[in-house]
Amino acid sequence: MVIAGILSVQHQMPPHDWKWIVCFPGANHTLPRGPVFFWIYICYLSKIIEFIDTLLIVLSSSRSRRLSFLHVYHHALVTVLGYIGLQYAQSMLGLALIVNASIHVLMYAYYFLSAIGKRPWWKKLVTNCQIYQFMLGFILSAMMLYYHFTTEFGCTGVGAWCFGIVFNASLLVLFLDFHSKNYTNNIKKEL
Repeated sequence: MVIAGILSVQHQMPPHDWKWIVCFPGANHTLPRGPVFFWIYICYLSKIIEFIDTLLIVLSSSRSRRLSFLHVYHHALVTVLGYIGLQYAQSMLGLALIVNASIHVLMYAYYFLSAIGKRPWWKKLVTNCQIYQFMLGFILSAMMLYYHFTTEFGCTGVGAWCFGIVFNASLLVLFLDFHSKNYTNNIKKEL
């Protein structure tokens, strides 16, 4: 999905128009079609599968696998965010796909290696990458808002962006809390 996302953005981006990466032209100039939106839709379907998996775990009442609030909250709302983003052709979805899918490759590689008994050293790196992803989202949001208010047609999906930025802020807080509880306290204990 990472490679497909990169190639589709490269294919669909107008020549020499780098602002398109964060600002699809508004006023109905960008419809949710083409290779970028195909791969965003595939990513959205994968988020539905992740949500169903989470829901089944929650409903199973299995005490062996308890899920954190962060896990349930993330998987429940990212599905809603994906739907809203697709409906309104949210401008930053192409970049979000590439960044998020890259982190998921790293995360699922970690889970796979852990499942077969090899404990990779880079668990903290996965969490850090997730935190950096949300911070990058704020930087890209500033760029998108700049283009939205300074270009003729603005950017598509600003309403969806409003939901997304609040969601990303909440995830950043939750991931920072997770990081603090799982990594920062361990350093203090070692001292």
